[in-house]
Amino acid sequence: MDEQALRAFLSLAQTENTRDTAAELAVNQSNVSRALARLEASIGMPLFARHGKRLELNANGVAFRADAAAVLDAYESARRHAETIADAGRLLRIGFLHSLARWLVPDVVGTFRASQPDVRVTLRQGFSRDLQGWLALDAIDVALCTAPPATSGAQWMPLAEEPLCVAVPEWHPLARRERVELTALRGEDFIGFSRITEMRPIISGILADAGVAVNVTFESSEIDTMRSLVAGGLGLSILPRTPGRSDPGVVYVPFDPPFARILGISWSESAQGAALARELVAALRAAHT
Repeated sequence: MDEQALRAFLSLAQTENTRDTAAELAVNQSNVSRALARLEASIGMPLFARHGKRLELNANGVAFRADAAAVLDAYESARRHAETIADAGRLLRIGFLHSLARWLVPDVVGTFRASQPDVRVTLRQGFSRDLQGWLALDAIDVALCTAPPATSGAQWMPLAEEPLCVAVPEWHPLARRERVELTALRGEDFIGFSRITEMRPIISGILADAGVAVNVTFESSEIDTMRSLVAGGLGLSILPRTPGRSDPGVVYVPFDPPFARILGISWSESAQGAALARELVAALRAAHT
């Protein structure tokens, strides 16, 4: 039994799919399958019922789940303790959404290093629900993400907006428009976000509020994959437009009225790095005024 296998098991209990778990853990799908096989062999019993490609916790898996989560919590606690001892408190742990790695993360880290050059920074990427969970567990000090739930107790400061656009192949008729209404997507083949992403409820809500039904042909947790499928003509999508980025074969058309994803920094006042988190927030606030 090892940490990777436990993480794969707990993720599979949520996603019920090795592909989505592989995307969540940023590993190959075969690694997930091997980790699960290794775990089941080590405890001597199956943990899932197999229904084609879908995995469902069986009675063994349901019973094992709480213990597995407790073991991982112990791992994280030990790691945090070791990090604190090693760095004498001069460590800031930053979590971030996958899609922010190329633009917001470098800006935030650069701002912090300019004001605190002697502090070590560690990075950890995940989906929105992961980041909020890690904040609650004191596994990270700050999260670069969308706004946390009001019930989380985490602090929040907005930093930037990413416009949401309809992403279309460059040959598509909508690519020639300056703006487009949501109703233009009705009945179109559509590349959607996987349910493990924070973007899924945002996009679903936008379409539902407009009464627009689309034909979902594929779902993914990786924006780069979705861009490639759009460029290949397999459907349209609604994607955040990353500042300064261009994607061959894809045209981003703004909506009328516009939509945007608000991104910011979330932190916990009870985290071990709360003092450094406040210094980062202050530096970012100064940089944005």
